[in-house]
Amino acid sequence: MLAPGTVVRSPRGTVVEVVENTPDRFRVRRELPPATGRTPSHRHTNGVETFRVLDGEATATAAGETRLLRVGDVLEVPIGAAHVHPHTASDAIAVIEQTIEPRPRFVEVFFGSWLTWLAEGRVDAQDEPTMLAVMAVIREGGGGTWVVGPPVVAQKALAAALGRIAARRGYRAVT
Repeated sequence: MLAPGTVVRSPRGTVVEVVENTPDRFRVRRELPPATGRTPSHRHTNGVETFRVLDGEATATAAGETRLLRVGDVLEVPIGAAHVHPHTASDAIAVIEQTIEPRPRFVEVFFGSWLTWLAEGRVDAQDEPTMLAVMAVIREGGGGTWVVGPPVVAQKALAAALGRIAARRGYRAVT
């Protein structure tokens, strides 16, 4: 599923292509149709995330600053910085290159799971995984990505409980 060259299309029109997958780096190219790509504010404790706009425009937030990103713009999110992924307005499209360095185990589990659910149309209105699905990923992937707000210890406990519920509802993390 995560071999370079793998392409996944959602019923809504999001296209994700795996460009690179090594222990040092994970990179995907994402085509975002209008009104997609927005994630809850979150932070990573195990990797730097970089977004480069290849086409169109998108809005993103990092470290409390919201920016409109256009072709050629780069947004680097340092470890621990709260951020919201680039997402499109209702009348905009974008092509984004997303890189995560290094590539922790959580990234493998998250993207393997998300791309499976994306192809099946089992995602939210933004073509992102539902919160219940994310709990399944955290439970199996060991965390490293956390929603801004609730303490991490509480999120770990929720992931253990909600991950089991997610599995019973068919959201099984790809490991």
